[in-house]
Amino acid sequence: MEGIYFYFMSFSKEQHYCSSSHCKIVIPIHGLISIVTESGEKKLTSSQFCLLPVHFSYSLRSTESNENLVIEVPERYNNELLKNHIDEENEFIWDANLIWQSIKDLLVHEVMQNNHDEAVLLLNYWFHKMADEPANISIRFIHSHYTEKIDVKSLAAMEHYTPSYYCDWFKRKMKMTPLEYIHFLRIHRAKELLGDPKLSVLTISYQLGYEYNASFTKMFKKYERRSPSEYRAANFL
Repeated sequence: MEGIYFYFMSFSKEQHYCSSSHCKIVIPIHGLISIVTESGEKKLTSSQFCLLPVHFSYSLRSTESNENLVIEVPERYNNELLKNHIDEENEFIWDANLIWQSIKDLLVHEVMQNNHDEAVLLLNYWFHKMADEPANISIRFIHSHYTEKIDVKSLAAMEHYTPSYYCDWFKRKMKMTPLEYIHFLRIHRAKELLGDPKLSVLTISYQLGYEYNASFTKMFKKYERRSPSEYRAANFL
């Protein structure tokens, strides 16, 4: 992984950055910074990081003391490693999990020690860990709560979008609406649960968040062109 640059930077009230050949990864070490784009202003804390794609207009600023690790990654790595996490129209703020917090601490240490090769190895490891998880916070929330009632307004708030803009953004990114995606995940799980003969179709429908068994059957037929009972008979009996 050549052409990757690491450096520390503090932001003032108004600073503009836009790279034509690199995407930027901004990792707050301390302090709060704001990312201003056409879609609005978002806050970035030390428990998050941000991916800013190539050819994307934005402004990074802060009204308080701050320090950040900035990583510039060549565009070719966007296509190879970050294709599921960056698109050309939106920035991406990621909430750090425990694995990332450990990697972040090690990464900051290696950069401070000018150990570029070790920092690149850590970055490469992080990229591959990212590939195992859905990118945006609202999509991760859907993956964790798709059996529950999910309000589009709440999902939009997670991404700091209006509900209308969020639905358009989601459909561009996932090729289906948020509600369609929730049903898609439910039906995918249903196909797994139908392999357990101890679970009735009614029990599975309730487990997946359908209030009525008829609603579950109707949705299953929409995606699989047959009823849950027919699917079970064809695949597991």
